[in-house]
Amino acid sequence: MPLPAVFAIAAAVSLVAAAAFILTMRREPAVRALYDKIPRERISGTILGAVVLIWCIPNIRPIFMPESPFQSLIVPLMLVAIVLAAIFLNYLFARAAAAVLILGAHAVLKAAYPVQLPGYPVLAALLLLAGVIGIVISAKPYWLRDWFRLSFRNAAVRWTSAAFFLLLGAMSCYCAVEA
Repeated sequence: MPLPAVFAIAAAVSLVAAAAFILTMRREPAVRALYDKIPRERISGTILGAVVLIWCIPNIRPIFMPESPFQSLIVPLMLVAIVLAAIFLNYLFARAAAAVLILGAHAVLKAAYPVQLPGYPVLAALLLLAGVIGIVISAKPYWLRDWFRLSFRNAAVRWTSAAFFLLLGAMSCYCAVEA
């Protein structure tokens, strides 16, 4: 994937996350109910999870020898994993979103390192934090719901979360332009 595209996708994901936290300003019960349901959403979680599993294929292939019979089983096993996750996992969207944060942080960090951009240390620190957030949410997926609930109640959490994702999006846009 071309380097600017990696940063553009990272910027888009970051800006969507920032918008999600900014929208918690709306205090209607219907909006709160929607945010309570988002982490457990099965259909969008299955779609996002499938995208993440497809994204993982290039990371899985080097584990096996090139002539290994497992190379031809990766895609069918991925399809089985998608079906099993959709059936058995709870908080599917939260887990998939956590995987996007982890894999996205890795992909952007890997893409930005050889370019040696002036703002790389700031970007690296933001990506480290995004990866840690992804790891925490993947370990305890209900914390995404709790994070949304807290952002409804606490303006500092809402604006800090939005500012973090806006800054990450801005840094990704900057890297896309500089790359």
